[in-house]
Amino acid sequence: MTASQKEKKSQRERLEARESTILAAATAVFVDMGVDGARMADIAAKADIAEGTLYLYYKNKQALLHEVVEAFWANLTDGAEQAVDPALPMREQLHQLASYHLMALLNQFDVVGLTYRARLRHGEPEQQLGPIRGYVRVFDRLVERGTDRGEIQPALPLWQLRDLFYGWLEFSARTLLLRGEGFDQTLIDNLVMLIFTAQNQRTETSRADKTATTSAPNLEQEILKRLSAIEQKLS
Repeated sequence: MTASQKEKKSQRERLEARESTILAAATAVFVDMGVDGARMADIAAKADIAEGTLYLYYKNKQALLHEVVEAFWANLTDGAEQAVDPALPMREQLHQLASYHLMALLNQFDVVGLTYRARLRHGEPEQQLGPIRGYVRVFDRLVERGTDRGEIQPALPLWQLRDLFYGWLEFSARTLLLRGEGFDQTLIDNLVMLIFTAQNQRTETSRADKTATTSAPNLEQEILKRLSAIEQKLS
């Protein structure tokens, strides 16, 4: 590597470090003061840089908020992918992802709430959906792998399973925080059991419906056969 290349690499690393500092400062200020209450001057002070320097990186507060949300979900997605081992059975993968997500919620619940509120600003709810969809796709791929392996039957729609999974964990995290309690493994165990129980019950119901549907014509044929035999005897 030449001296010029080393200098460019060093400069890029300094810029990335500065951006990371700004995003961390912006996240803290947005959470503490709210999106409307936060000012670029407050974020610059938190990052220990001049306000003019901050505008060299982000043209306004909305652009900075967008980057905060996108970076948060991107980092969360990377962590989720590392937390889940695709080689393990689906049940164990669910335990891994659920544990990771619950811990993330407990540690960063205010930041998650901030990202949800950011989606609704300025009438642009679709703006931040991309990073969030990227994160929930970790769950989708997990279910798809389990389905392909025959570990779970695709009886419930994927979106219902997804809502059950993330909704359960989000409400559980809120309850734990309100009670001043920490991570609870039983919540994970109950959630995974519920998912597999719901799938099995739906599958059994579907099988019963199919059995009833296929047996109905056989019963009708048997009745007609007996009626025909009676008619023959009468004649």
